[in-house]
Amino acid sequence: MINPLPEQFLNALASGNAVHGYLIAATDLERAALLAETGAAILLLGSRDVSALKLHPDYFDLDGSIKIDELRSVRAELYKQAYAGSNRAVLIKNVHLMNDNAINAMLKMLEEPPDGTYFILTGIEQRVLPTIRSRCHIVRIGADSMNSAFVLLKECGASDAEAKRFALMSGCNEKRAVRLYEDEEYRELRSAAIRALLDMIDGKMPFKWAKGIGKDREAALESVEFMLSVCHDANRKLSGLSIETNADFSAEITAHFRSFTFSEIGGIIDTFVTTAMRLATNASVNLTLDGMIVRLLKLQTKV
Repeated sequence: MINPLPEQFLNALASGNAVHGYLIAATDLERAALLAETGAAILLLGSRDVSALKLHPDYFDLDGSIKIDELRSVRAELYKQAYAGSNRAVLIKNVHLMNDNAINAMLKMLEEPPDGTYFILTGIEQRVLPTIRSRCHIVRIGADSMNSAFVLLKECGASDAEAKRFALMSGCNEKRAVRLYEDEEYRELRSAAIRALLDMIDGKMPFKWAKGIGKDREAALESVEFMLSVCHDANRKLSGLSIETNADFSAEITAHFRSFTFSEIGGIIDTFVTTAMRLATNASVNLTLDGMIVRLLKLQTKV
């Protein structure tokens, strides 16, 4: 999905509306690292000047080559009292290079971040695992993703307005953008998934929807992806940013998630991630979707 431009991202941090995890996705990794450092400086120093950042005791500058023992040491430090203020910033560059053990250790920190701790990751989005992407607010810099989807849609006959709309709606996923533009049934699959999520937020149990796609594993996986995009849009709105991926449902998303916190939305995201992982196996599609509905309704009773 398309998240704020660099300036909007930095303004969100300065406004006090930061979420606990960001992934700055780019092919220009040096530019991504500079943006991440500037964001960390805002969180820790209240300034965009990064010159004093590396001397700050609550700043952790890591790389994707980090070993699990080093990451565990960092995790232990994060649960101690901050030295210089209320915030800590953990920058992990080139997160797409991390090995499995390090990723698992990092996921635990992302799932249960200590108060006042912010993770800013950088990497090549297509090479970052979905389990990481789903737990982070994605900031895409550079126009490559948007332009490639836009150009492809134009080649398929879309107008400028249609190309922009479906590129945004797809999260700049070229294959998904073309399907949304060309396939009315696929557009309805998306709409039905979003309506089912909103029903669950209202405390309803859309088992009929689940049964309708229960024989199509691909449709179920795509539906969960659409639901995840709604959650990320809800996080954007909570951060004071505009809804872009699902702009056609902007009013509904705003109304339904009005009283949610970042942590509560994170719980919903975790449920969808678990569902997607089960759907990627041979687990029953119907039972997996029904279990997802029940878990989400249990979450609602705690809100």
